[in-house]
Amino acid sequence: MLLRWTTVAVFALLPALLLAAEPDADRDGLDDAQEDILGTDPQSPERLQAILDDEPPAATARAREGYDASKDFTRVEFCHVGGDRCLWRVTFAQSPRLADTVLHLYVDADHDAATGRKSPGSGIAGTDYMLSVVADRGSSSAYSADGQQTPGPVVRHLVSGNAVLLSADVQLSRDGDGVRYGLYVLCHTTTTGDKPSPRMSDSGGKATVAKIPLSDRPKLVRPVDYLENHGVSATFGEDLLHATLAAPGVIVVPHDRLQTEGFEVDLQTTHRWPHLKLTAPKGAVWTAAPQAGKYHVGFLMYDDSNAERLGFYVQDEFRGVAVARENNNRTWLYWLSAPQEFRGGERVELRTLGGQGRFGIANLVFLPQLPEVRQVRAAVENVTVVAPVGRPGVVTISWTTTWPSPTRLEYGLNAEYGQTAGDAPLCLVHRVVLEGLDPAKTYHGRALGVGPDGTAVGSDDFTFRAVPPVVPALREDTFTIPLAVRNPHAFAADQWPITTGVPFAQGTLSSADQVRLLYGAEEVPAQVQLTARWPDGSVKWLLVTFLASAPAAGQAEYRLECGPKVRRAETAAGLTVRQSAEGVQITTGTLNLQIDRQGKLAAISAGEQRGFADNALARTVAEDPQGRTFLPGDGTLQVEQSGPIRTVVKTVSPLRDAKGAHLARIEQRIEAYRGLPWIRLHHTLVVDGPERFTALKRLSYRVPITDSVWTASLVDGPSIELGDTVPSVYQMFDDTVAADPAGIQARKGRVIGSLVGSGPRGGAVAVRDFWQNYPKAFRLAEDAVEIDLCPAFSEGTYDKFPFEKEGHHLYFYLREGRYRLKRGMSKTHELLLWLAPSAEHAAVCALFQRPLLATAPADVYCRSRAFYDVAPRNPERFTVYEAAIERNLKAYEQTRQRQRDYGMLNYGDWYGERGTNWGNVEYDTQHALLLEYVRSGNPDAFFLAHATELHNRDVDTVHAAADPRQIGGVNIHVIGHVGDYYDQAVPGFLGFAHGGFSVSHAWAEGHFGHYFLTGDRRSYETGCAVADFFAGRDLGRPYDFFDCRVPGWHLIMMASAYHATGDPYYLNAARVVVERVLEAQDKSPRPLPDYQAAGRKPFQQGGWSRMMVPGHCECEPRHRGNAGFMVAVLLSGLKYYHDVTGDERVKQSIIAGAHYLLDETYSDEVQGFRYTSCPKTGYRPGASPLMVEGIARAYLWTRDERFRRVLAEALPRSAGGSGYGKGFSMYYRVGPRVLADLEAAGLGLQAATK
Repeated sequence: MLLRWTTVAVFALLPALLLAAEPDADRDGLDDAQEDILGTDPQSPERLQAILDDEPPAATARAREGYDASKDFTRVEFCHVGGDRCLWRVTFAQSPRLADTVLHLYVDADHDAATGRKSPGSGIAGTDYMLSVVADRGSSSAYSADGQQTPGPVVRHLVSGNAVLLSADVQLSRDGDGVRYGLYVLCHTTTTGDKPSPRMSDSGGKATVAKIPLSDRPKLVRPVDYLENHGVSATFGEDLLHATLAAPGVIVVPHDRLQTEGFEVDLQTTHRWPHLKLTAPKGAVWTAAPQAGKYHVGFLMYDDSNAERLGFYVQDEFRGVAVARENNNRTWLYWLSAPQEFRGGERVELRTLGGQGRFGIANLVFLPQLPEVRQVRAAVENVTVVAPVGRPGVVTISWTTTWPSPTRLEYGLNAEYGQTAGDAPLCLVHRVVLEGLDPAKTYHGRALGVGPDGTAVGSDDFTFRAVPPVVPALREDTFTIPLAVRNPHAFAADQWPITTGVPFAQGTLSSADQVRLLYGAEEVPAQVQLTARWPDGSVKWLLVTFLASAPAAGQAEYRLECGPKVRRAETAAGLTVRQSAEGVQITTGTLNLQIDRQGKLAAISAGEQRGFADNALARTVAEDPQGRTFLPGDGTLQVEQSGPIRTVVKTVSPLRDAKGAHLARIEQRIEAYRGLPWIRLHHTLVVDGPERFTALKRLSYRVPITDSVWTASLVDGPSIELGDTVPSVYQMFDDTVAADPAGIQARKGRVIGSLVGSGPRGGAVAVRDFWQNYPKAFRLAEDAVEIDLCPAFSEGTYDKFPFEKEGHHLYFYLREGRYRLKRGMSKTHELLLWLAPSAEHAAVCALFQRPLLATAPADVYCRSRAFYDVAPRNPERFTVYEAAIERNLKAYEQTRQRQRDYGMLNYGDWYGERGTNWGNVEYDTQHALLLEYVRSGNPDAFFLAHATELHNRDVDTVHAAADPRQIGGVNIHVIGHVGDYYDQAVPGFLGFAHGGFSVSHAWAEGHFGHYFLTGDRRSYETGCAVADFFAGRDLGRPYDFFDCRVPGWHLIMMASAYHATGDPYYLNAARVVVERVLEAQDKSPRPLPDYQAAGRKPFQQGGWSRMMVPGHCECEPRHRGNAGFMVAVLLSGLKYYHDVTGDERVKQSIIAGAHYLLDETYSDEVQGFRYTSCPKTGYRPGASPLMVEGIARAYLWTRDERFRRVLAEALPRSAGGSGYGKGFSMYYRVGPRVLADLEAAGLGLQAATK
């Protein structure tokens, strides 16, 4: 629309416009009632001046569908009212309809686009105040000079005729001619999730407003104008509030006994105190003074970030204003500082004065005595410095702040410091890693933070050195650890590379140099890498790589000899690595390999035979639906590991087309082994394009080798020969193979995943879990083998399956002849490349699909405490448990087959959460499976865990984002793993079309466990990324919780991340959570309301009671209490934290919480739990390990008979566990830990008695 910024002039308002039904004492066109709303003086006229005229749109534009004259502003006027108060009038083509209107005034108060909101090039750049009326509610934001957004001033508004008038207190720049500022105006219809684009929008370009006269009148100050407490004091703290309200003489009128206008009881709250909520633009609550006496009138309300303002009135006389502006996510008690003398019966009232929150008033209280006043602390705490063993010159420094602060560390060689480190995002937990320090020098440091008002605070000066601690002398004897290499194949395995993790108990071993590998009496060349240490510096995990041999369908016994006198013999040269500007060259003794800086295999040869033709490259090739080809561009190359047995080279390269357009990136880890003629390639596609979804037609790995005949073996049935006649084989479904993607010569079958050449050049390529990760294909091109990781397919191949059935379950990403991959997801394929003839191709390819494992005895894993406390398999003590887990592991694979839970984005996960969601491994399925592997040695558990880990870390977890802070986010259970493939859920089911991130649906233990057992760095990196994401996001504000599982899972994640990495950042993150958990625990009896107290103990104690909502309680009024499983998760999290800290307060908290859990949800008579504290949820016999982990530990500490009965009576009734999905994960991620406490307490797990 055409805008004209009007030359400033005073408009004499026409008498006809000044007519009003209400009195207008100053005859300025605003009646006295309107002036009261706007905060202007009814005795002095407001002289509005036109600052913008917007010419009406053409008739054709007005006739278009969607045009809305109530959003088409035609004029903007402005005047200075007095002090810092200003008034705007925005006139529209017709009377504005605020219910569906969004009106923004972007005010550049200092007329400087370089300060304020950062939006370079747009009209809103430099905004210092955003004044808004959205759906008939005024609100605002203020921006600091560096662009930080904070709550802004109060916006008062009303509709008068065709205009919206709004006022606000803002500091505008001034010059000799008056006010001078910049203004940008935007108005549009409201938007919703399903309609993100407004139907109608009108805006003007940013313009200068100048020469506006200044009023010399003071601004009126009314109750609504107070932005801080006025005549009111306040305090907070769970213990203090409970004690204050329980004190003698205090009178409490609960929320549901107050008279209200514009309020109702909030039946959806999960807060600790039941409360009202505002349901109208303004409201009031009141009661009669209950008796004569002198009292301070007060009320409770939760203070989040909404700055609710409430006025106190007694007999309609104003007494003070309470402003919830501390924003510390705590319940506060506000009271009139001056006592009020009551005769009894006076009306005591709270009126809303502004703010955007729920106004969650919990009660009105009459206090005969003043409570303690507490203020929000600003402090830096828990400064921890760690110098990692083996890395001189490096330190990690972590600390916590009591208020979200930027991370900033000052350090130097004296207390003047001189150097800084850190970053800008606000958080309660902080970490700085300093490298390149001089180990011989002592450094000074000071960690900084800010308080709620921005005031800087700092730690005391501390000193540190970048010198790793000396590992103390440990056990002096020599000991051995057996490593059993089982060969399930019908042929002997010779020189198969195994990389396996071996844990050690704290204080057992001081160095990775003190081990060697034996077979019989002979030493076997081995590569040993330290991957984790205990806090005392002793070895926690070693990664051992060696070439193993084992008889057909038999077992080979290797031994790891350990001790201070043990040293490995030097391995003869055989594996060399040379790095240059062009790339990396690897020689294994039987293979020469060159990797260029784009991650391509540039040359390969075995002996005298060259693997590739001249100038040929093995590389990734991608194609989009428009037919554009994308190839790897220049990237990064890193030798990640180089030793006598194995070399690992990591490459990261963008996929770009001929014009430089970016599609995605490829990460590779290329593994070569001493003496072996083949390589293993971990090929990862990371979807990091600019769009929400990336469309892909084809993704291939092209290997430039040729041969006359190639053979693809099937799981069952005859092999398929590829050549000139049949040049390709496609696995388009999990059970169907064909000669091309259109289904020519389609038949039932599953390609194992290997392609072996039998011509003169020989060679073999393989993809692990080929058919399980369909679509897949092998194609023979004129000069290469194309390994189609994402083969092209015709439109309609997968579209024919109904959305309600297979469509959403299996084929959501395979529609319209293309792959639709959401930004942030990734996918790893494991490839084998052997480019020379050999009679061993078939055997090696079979081993590649089902590799050999080297497994230590269960006691080595379990007694080391590397997995915390885990009980080894014990059929005598845990009879019913051991029988059930054997049965359920078989059932797991059978259920996956039955549900056909396969496909490139699906394999490894389980389907069916809420009927239609993919589970996204809820409860950490891979961790549950790995625990069973280490306690029993069952290889089936390991391989199930491996597939699950690769899925969860790649697909469910965000690895790329426009905002890097989103990396590490984990999608909750949702349709299509990551959501947004569909706009609606499947009718008749409770599944989710759209997902999100929650720490209560994210796990890291499985990632870390997989890394330590296999050495797969991508798993470790993902575990750290997940922990970093949830520490940064959830601790980026004053921490609080209502749902107990949230801090429970957070503690499990952070404690396990600290246990895995030794990084103090994760321990400090856990500390922040623990301190709030301890603060919020009901330490004293908390009386129940009358309607809930009948027939039970009349109070709750030891837990974290809060109001329950539908799903947990359908009653009205709602019951207070908790969901039992959520409390159980919190007790588990506290146990994890206690295991790594030994904090005595946490021990006592677990014991009290275990009593609370039984008080609220357990029946000795039924020998089982009910779902929640609500008396209408029924008890069911039995208990899963999840429900009793905290109880088992409490029994171990106290030997309380009450706890023993639960373990002896309820636990056996559910010992059958579950065979798939959430039930399996929930049971077996906790079961081995519970068994360890049962064993320590002398208990077992036998069949339940009738």
